[in-house]
Order: sequence, then C-alpha cells, then structure tokens
Amino acid sequence: MAEKVLLDLNTLIQRPAIDVDGTRYELFSVDELSVLASHRFSVWARRIEAIEAGTDEEEAAELAVLVDKVAQAALVDMPAAVFETLSGAQRREIANVFIALLLRKQLAAVGAITRAMGVQPTGATSSPGSSDITAATPDGGWLKRLLRWCGLI
Repeated sequence: MAEKVLLDLNTLIQRPAIDVDGTRYELFSVDELSVLASHRFSVWARRIEAIEAGTDEEEAAELAVLVDKVAQAALVDMPAAVFETLSGAQRREIANVFIALLLRKQLAAVGAITRAMGVQPTGATSSPGSSDITAATPDGGWLKRLLRWCGLI
C-alpha cells in the first residue's frame, strides 16, 4: 500500500493578486516569506485580534496603524500614491486576506503534524484502545481564529 504524503512542498512561487481600479497588484506568497517575516505577520495578527476584542479607544489608533502595516507589507509593488487612495476598510480587507493565507499555510503544517502523529480528523487517535479517545477537544485555536477572520463564525 502506498504511503500518503504528509506535506507537499513546491518551490515554484505563485503570488496571489488583487485588483484596484482595474490594475492588478501582487501580494507576497506565504511561501516566499522568511521565518522572521512570517513570525512578524503572526504577531501583528494576534495584536489586531486582541485590540478588536477590547474596547480601549486609545488602541483604535494602534489598530489603524497595524492594519496599514500589514497591508503595506503584504503588497509587492503597489505605489504609495495608490495605497493612499485606499480606504481603511479596503486596507483591512487586504490585511485580512493575507493573514488568512498565512493561517491556511500554518493549518496545513499542523494537519501534516497531526497526521504524522496518527490523530484522526475527529480528534481521536489511531489506536482505538486508547482511553483518551472520548476526551473533549479544546475549543479555539488557529482554525477557529481563521474562520472568525474570514467571517465564517
């Protein structure tokens, strides 16, 4: 029986793109980010989520700065003059899309790890004799955050 591939890596970089007023602009591919850049985006995403969960008015200004920072860092070659014409909501959409792409890639890695460990999609282990099969799965985590960011929950 052929073994299933745990992780499928591709060295060909394909950049996602967005259109602004009929002109196409590329976003960086998650695959071409350095470890430091990927970590930086994750930190920014967690901070954005924390600010949104709170009600502090002073943090609202920080939120706008963070969204701008994420959107600008995600774009490959958008001229500053074009970026300045984008509304805050449009910048937020760019940031959300890029963060969702980053999380999707991280979820794929987590899925590969769980498959390698023998954990089934239901959360059960591959050994039915194990007593922890009926244990409740923890609520939250990356998947829930991704679904929330994408507006699915």
